[in-house]
Amino acid sequence: MLLQSTTRTSWLRELDHPAITLPRWQQQVDLLSDCYQADACLVLQYHQEQFQVICSRQASNFNLYAGTLFSDPQIAQQMQDHQGYELLHLTHPIASQSPLTQFSTLVSAPLYWADGHLFGLFVICNSSQSAQYDRLHPLLETSKALIQAELKHLHLMQQIQMMSVQDEMTCMLNPYGFNLMAPRQLSLSRRFGSHAGIILIEDLKQYPDKTSQTQGQRQLARLIHHNMRDADLCARVEDGLFAVLAFVDSQANLDALIQRLRKHFAKELLKRDIAIGDSFFAPQSHLAIEPMLEVAKQNLLANKATILQNAAVQQSPQF
Repeated sequence: MLLQSTTRTSWLRELDHPAITLPRWQQQVDLLSDCYQADACLVLQYHQEQFQVICSRQASNFNLYAGTLFSDPQIAQQMQDHQGYELLHLTHPIASQSPLTQFSTLVSAPLYWADGHLFGLFVICNSSQSAQYDRLHPLLETSKALIQAELKHLHLMQQIQMMSVQDEMTCMLNPYGFNLMAPRQLSLSRRFGSHAGIILIEDLKQYPDKTSQTQGQRQLARLIHHNMRDADLCARVEDGLFAVLAFVDSQANLDALIQRLRKHFAKELLKRDIAIGDSFFAPQSHLAIEPMLEVAKQNLLANKATILQNAAVQQSPQF
């Protein structure tokens, strides 16, 4: 598993992150609603082709309370097509199930994550100050800047958190990240009755310099990653040593996965000895990650000794 930021893969209201102060967002919504004299003022997040109301101010009950989820393909398309920082005048939505069909005019300002991806929208519904849009626009931009500043803060804090568990060389988990995440994933898998296996992979090649070693480990990490699913945890735990927590259905599946790895290693890593150790455990075993790692280490050491012994025999002079 290569680490990725979760900022854009979750609903903001579910994150409960200290970088985000939703009461402050609500103050901006209340202020804009009063200034624009609108029937409703909303902050919407767009995620997985749906909108969620983050904050709202309603003059009447329009069923647009915080946390409300709805779809509106037409407004989603207009939002994605919009370029620049000017106000976006949304056309009346076609989607009959969208609660925004209650309003005749919708004025919006798109909101963005720190990396430029769309977060969602400020939406002002049925404003009675349409003639004053130009004068009120700086106020809307100020509110937008405040919210985007908090989104940037969230993004940066999560990037720092990722770096603390990420191996800089391979973008896999580092030892701390593996020891932190593997027990959690293992516990979660047991709830669903999943089997799992530990695979340890060691590169036995002696490299002439640090640059060659870095390139070799990155190549090995890439091959490991390509043979794993997103749910599996991959980490570089030492120089030349990688650990994988793989979720499989049986010992036979784990053996097949290891055989696939060996095949790819033999094809891509010419003249490089790779030692592999493994351990398999079922949900009912109730073993923690540490003893299973120890079993895999012992298996790795045995396989490593065999590889080194065979190499010594091949290099010994023949009489």
